[in-house]
Amino acid sequence: MNIFITDSNVVGETEAQIFETIQQGPVDALLMLRNAGINTLNYRFQEFNGVAWANIGLLGSDTNGTLTAGQAKSLKLTSVYPRIRLVGNASGGAVINFTLTRLASRASGGTLPILSL
Repeated sequence: MNIFITDSNVVGETEAQIFETIQQGPVDALLMLRNAGINTLNYRFQEFNGVAWANIGLLGSDTNGTLTAGQAKSLKLTSVYPRIRLVGNASGGAVINFTLTRLASRASGGTLPILSL
């Protein structure tokens, strides 16, 4: 099965969480990020190791960088942990559009692996 999510989020001047994923096993997802605002947007992906959030990748990498106005970026995100999040900020504010696609397995007739809190 393929889980596909598309959404947008306002990104303020103070760094804040844009979205978080939770699942039952390691993360293996395809993402598309697009800065739909007029200001440069700073972003970084983090993984939760059971104790604290840690950055995925170094500054300047696909998982920890910037998007200028109108710029889009696609990336594959993997983590051995089941929780990841995207945090970001933009001087003057911006809007980010994002899509996330991941594969999930389920038994025939089984429960859909969509978690909600």
